[in-house]
Amino acid sequence: MMERELSEMLLEAAGRWARSKGLKIPEGTRPVVERPPRPELGDYATNFALHLAKALGMKPREVAEGIVANLPGSPYIESVEVAGPGFINFRLNPAWVGEVIKRVLAEGERYGAVDVGKGRKVQVEFVSANPTGPLHIGHGRGAAIGDVIARLLEFTGHKVTREYYINDAERSRQMRLFAESLEARYLQVLGKESELPPDGYHGEYILDIARRIAEEHGERFLQMSREERLRALMRIGRDMMVKEHREDLERFRVRFDVWPDFLSNSMASQISPES
Repeated sequence: MMERELSEMLLEAAGRWARSKGLKIPEGTRPVVERPPRPELGDYATNFALHLAKALGMKPREVAEGIVANLPGSPYIESVEVAGPGFINFRLNPAWVGEVIKRVLAEGERYGAVDVGKGRKVQVEFVSANPTGPLHIGHGRGAAIGDVIARLLEFTGHKVTREYYINDAERSRQMRLFAESLEARYLQVLGKESELPPDGYHGEYILDIARRIAEEHGERFLQMSREERLRALMRIGRDMMVKEHREDLERFRVRFDVWPDFLSNSMASQISPES
């Protein structure tokens, strides 16, 4: 925030100085303001004058002095000085810093919050991984970004609903392959010959799920027609995967308000206890 404000001030001051000299600031010029490497150099610093001087064919220190002379007064700036070949160093007003610290302590976590949303409802859907396998690093990235977006919207006065959509349509190719992969492993666990589908899921987790199904249900699904067996295995595997996804996201401290799915087609039945 401070870097941006100082950058705007520098650009405006440079514009005033350039016009007084009959010069023009090059298009796209943007001052970069940073914390200096050592505290004795001030609170913020910029080499803007050095870059601008090169573009204008002038001495950097002369440019820096011209910019500083055109800077407006500010309640949060105690002093501005030109250092070395043309660096511009800023020192903040201690009294202003003290008032900011008081406000931060008084407002706590709500410091900086604004009510631009005015309670407007916003739904943020993120992660929404297919329930056909474990979460991977890409889902973790989506979880982090989505949660940040949701938190920022809340911080700006919006009423946010976080949604994780469970894409478990039984007729989808991915869910079908998931079921066929589970079936193959389930049959193998029970000592039956069966091949994994070439385009199926070959991860070790499929075998783990199949073993758990065999332990809990035995040969129950062998008595069913193949379509009934696939549907049953699909739903059991899907539930196990969603449970694992929930637990992983909980450990990542990312929570969702609703978990709608294609099978139930109902958001109300998926509202989490936390909401």
